[in-house]
Amino acid sequence: MKKVFASLLALSLMLVGCGGGKGGEKEEAKDKTPVIALVTDQGTISDKSFNQSAWEAVEKYGDEKKIGYKYYKPATFDTAGYTAQIENAVDNGAKVIVCPGFKFSETIANIQEKYKDVKFILIDATPAKGDNAVEPTENVYCALYKETQPGYLAGYAAVKEGYTKLGFMGGIALPAVINYGYGYLQGANDAAKELNVKVEVKYAYTGTFNESPDIKSKSAGWYNSGTEVIFSCGGQICNSVFAAADETKKLSIGVDSDQKDASKTVLTSAMKGVNKTVYDQIKAAFDKSFKGGIYTLDAAGDYVGLSPDFSRFKKFTKEDYDKVFKTVKDGSVKIISNADVDKKANGDPNTKVLKDALSNVTVTYEK
Repeated sequence: MKKVFASLLALSLMLVGCGGGKGGEKEEAKDKTPVIALVTDQGTISDKSFNQSAWEAVEKYGDEKKIGYKYYKPATFDTAGYTAQIENAVDNGAKVIVCPGFKFSETIANIQEKYKDVKFILIDATPAKGDNAVEPTENVYCALYKETQPGYLAGYAAVKEGYTKLGFMGGIALPAVINYGYGYLQGANDAAKELNVKVEVKYAYTGTFNESPDIKSKSAGWYNSGTEVIFSCGGQICNSVFAAADETKKLSIGVDSDQKDASKTVLTSAMKGVNKTVYDQIKAAFDKSFKGGIYTLDAAGDYVGLSPDFSRFKKFTKEDYDKVFKTVKDGSVKIISNADVDKKANGDPNTKVLKDALSNVTVTYEK
């Protein structure tokens, strides 16, 4: 069971990423030993996703404290490529290394003992060797997130904005994706109850995290049949969903990072606070308060939520958001997760426990 869990966890955690050079830093950081390093995942430091969010935190701390920092792009996006750049960073003087994404799981498992004097910040992942979970050492901070919470807030906001025909387009039906979707349905349901309306949701998994003409076509079909907004939840499938939204003049919801700049169709984004996580842990490393381990971050620590930009809403206000966010943050809203339903559900939104909770939402699940 441990093997299966490790495998699913590694695959399910990081949802968004893109492409980028061998390494770099700001001009003012070039003459300083780069004690903070970021090794990019597949993507660039301007990918509007995890790499960019993490790099901006590195820059902010480095500039504030006037210490050196640098990013490194692997020649290959695999364990060998990541390991080579981490070793390069250590050779250059890195004391803190940020690794944004599940693809670093095996690399960290392999080297965490070798570089005990280096602090590693592992985003959306835990160490693993193949299918076997590996306990992080005290110099490795692993950040996971409660995806049900930002998913809930996205669904709530969409219905409060007046939309009653929603869509959820997930990537592969793995825990992180499933949790976003389950939260989305429950947030939509609670808003619908408050407004005394009924909501219809089309729901599907694409089976991939890559964009494709088929995904664009499916999204366009939903939009043309009445769907008003689709929550795109699966890596680069967003490019296909955003394109369909643009062509049909409909709306979308982004995931993981604030994707408003990726498409004018993005109403809001269900976000993980990668920037805050990285900044807080870099600070902890230099403050000598760093504590390794696996941490599940949530609204209680302001590590998840919606985009702070409410300019694309016409009805749903910042005040509305603050009110519902408080209920999520203090735990007064109970959100069903993948762990709470039948283990054989495999992401099915009509699994009994969840379906019984959705009094005002009807889900059409397209397998």
